[in-house]
Amino acid sequence: MERQGKWGQASTMYRSILAKAPQDGYSHLALARLEARRELKLAATYTNTSSLATSSVKRISKAEEAFVNGTTACPDNVHLWQAWAIYEESRGNTDRARGLFEEALKLDAHNPYVCHAFGLMEKKLKNEPEAIDLLNRALAKNSTAALVCSLGEILLERNNTKAARELYEQNVKRLSKEKDKVEVYLAHAWLEEKYFHDCKRAHELLKLALNLSPGSSLANVALARLEGRIHRLSNKCDDSGNRATAKRLAEVCDLIEKGIRLPSDPTDGRVFNALASIEAKARRFHAAREILRRGIEMYPQDHALYQAAGKVEERVYNYTAARRLYVQSLQLEPSAPTLVAYALLEFRHPETKSGNLTRVKGLFEEALLLDPRHGPAYNAYGNTEFQLGNVPEARAIFKRGVKAECSDLASLYHGYGKFELNCGNIERARSILRKGLQEIRLKNLGTDSTHRSRANFLSHTLGMLELNSNRPGVALEIFEEGLKRGGDSSQLLLGAALCEMKLGKDDSARALFERSVLNDKKHAQAWQAWGVMETRAGDFKTASTLFQCGIRSAPDHGALWDGYASLESKKGKHENARALFSEGLKKAPGHTPLYHSWALLELKEGNIQAARKLIAEALTRNKQNGFGWLVAAEIEEKAGNGGLVSLLLRRGIECAPNDAGLYRKLGDYLISKGNIVDAREVYERGIELNPLYAPLYHSLAELEARVFNVEGLSRLNRRASKVFNSNALEPAPSSSKAFGTTIRAKRKKTLPRGITALAEKIVNEDGTTGQFGIEPTDRKDPFSALDSMTDNLIDDLLREL
Repeated sequence: MERQGKWGQASTMYRSILAKAPQDGYSHLALARLEARRELKLAATYTNTSSLATSSVKRISKAEEAFVNGTTACPDNVHLWQAWAIYEESRGNTDRARGLFEEALKLDAHNPYVCHAFGLMEKKLKNEPEAIDLLNRALAKNSTAALVCSLGEILLERNNTKAARELYEQNVKRLSKEKDKVEVYLAHAWLEEKYFHDCKRAHELLKLALNLSPGSSLANVALARLEGRIHRLSNKCDDSGNRATAKRLAEVCDLIEKGIRLPSDPTDGRVFNALASIEAKARRFHAAREILRRGIEMYPQDHALYQAAGKVEERVYNYTAARRLYVQSLQLEPSAPTLVAYALLEFRHPETKSGNLTRVKGLFEEALLLDPRHGPAYNAYGNTEFQLGNVPEARAIFKRGVKAECSDLASLYHGYGKFELNCGNIERARSILRKGLQEIRLKNLGTDSTHRSRANFLSHTLGMLELNSNRPGVALEIFEEGLKRGGDSSQLLLGAALCEMKLGKDDSARALFERSVLNDKKHAQAWQAWGVMETRAGDFKTASTLFQCGIRSAPDHGALWDGYASLESKKGKHENARALFSEGLKKAPGHTPLYHSWALLELKEGNIQAARKLIAEALTRNKQNGFGWLVAAEIEEKAGNGGLVSLLLRRGIECAPNDAGLYRKLGDYLISKGNIVDAREVYERGIELNPLYAPLYHSLAELEARVFNVEGLSRLNRRASKVFNSNALEPAPSSSKAFGTTIRAKRKKTLPRGITALAEKIVNEDGTTGQFGIEPTDRKDPFSALDSMTDNLIDDLLREL
């Protein structure tokens, strides 16, 4: 009834039971929890919940009324007191929650569930001594995995690793349940690996867990992941680690299918799911499908396998099959991850052309009803609202997630940080991402969690934020800290390498590039950036080798073909360059910069018509790429068509209003015509849109120097010093603000004020664009301004070749 939204009927049913059996503690507890969930649902309906909070102070809520009635009718029911305390804690009434926990402990002073919940609240409130006392109080009488692991995490937060090790060693013998022992063995193994760097001892502990419970999916997956990390460390190669993990998982899957290793839980096909995940990440979707089919055959009641199979079908564009699998998963067991996946499918690929946004939002809310602490749900829900243009609603959803203290903090804070970044709120985004990293350091300390690897996304986004804000020294520190915490990540290594490049430390950058491609041989951006750096350094032989290796690893990455062809052109081997451009367009026909570079080559060789044909094709495919309009203008300038140059630049600004290079070119053209006043206005508008584009400052400075405008030069120098700094290790005071301005400009769908009129004023009336067939089109998606921060940085380097 509750899942169908029939809250009233469900409540009435429990109340009718209690009317007949007023001392039925179970029904009192079920009713109180139902009303608590209903209260949460109602609060989520409103963007501003302050009115609800105010009213709850004035009058008793239905949930509170149910708890009062329950504890009055069943005063010795410890579970009612504990549930009431947890409810009050969720409302922020920690003092009242503390009093209720204490009432529960009067009934059972060593109750493990009460002590655990009470201890976690005190830990959250930074009262660690009280939390430790509560957990130890319960452990004095009863030992459970939850108590042991929670106490172990607190000890690790205090850097008391030896005490944590003793805790695990002593209590694993006291545990009675096999499942609890396995959980403590896993926590102990992670402690040995992460904090004592003893992979051999960690391996032994996981073997002990498997000897105890051979079919434990948790232990089998943990052992496979550990062996993968061991191989990765010894071979310094991410692929080696993935192969070792996959090999171990495949062996376990075979043993399960043959009946040699019976599963400890017939509804947990985690081993098949983990193996399929590795195959899917490597884009081997056929293999992933087959593994999941086998898993479903062995574990037909595991809803997570159906969800994973649905995600694979989505990856191969089979949306009907994906939808069917999600429904099957939900029929077996409703879960937040499946509801989120289903909601995203309905949003991106609805069954009908019009779509059903009400249904999408309903699925998200249902996911949060099932698991109010599911970080990816808040991330996906907030991002969906943002894509719909509902910025206040999106921000409210992310704030709900922060307040809910999600279990997967990395997903929540990463989504929240990127949301603020895309809004251009750089300082707020920086604060959110830093807070997320700080919170994650305190979470999952005691176990090998999949959430841990997601922290790399936070480090990467924060590092790229700083690098794009012209703060390479700060960015490098973030990348290095992320690598230290999460191990070698190809993305983080690339970010660190780009920082070293910007700081002029090519030798350090080379070492990082090498580590990046060794960790992921298919990381096209790493090969590309390394090749560009060697090209700029004049080491053409090494650059050629790097581009070749990159193309072999990622043949569909157009920028690699562009870099290699541009290198050949630089060496004077124009036929080789043409062949590479041609082949690159076959492999990556959507990568329009290949047309740009090829057109420039033909222009350099004097082949005007060939250059025109290439740039016309590029602009037909993508009118929003400002560099294409620059190339078109350069072609006509060389052909002597001055009027057409100005018209092309005007069209370029209309189609790509935020491309700073167009403003510089237009300003330079105006100066060549002696129009100083309009040129100054164009330069200044370009700087307003992209304060980090240094060439505009240079052009404006030359203009002011030409007319002996000392005051203008002084004003420009002060403005530039706030954005740029001669010492790259010291961030300029306004660099982040400038980056935010750039992002906000990219999100605008309209032309900057006055630019259209200004361009119309200076265009030659005789100019035409008939031979190009170009008309302004809709702008770029305003919600993806930061999705390609790394690509943009590397593409800028490539343009400089």
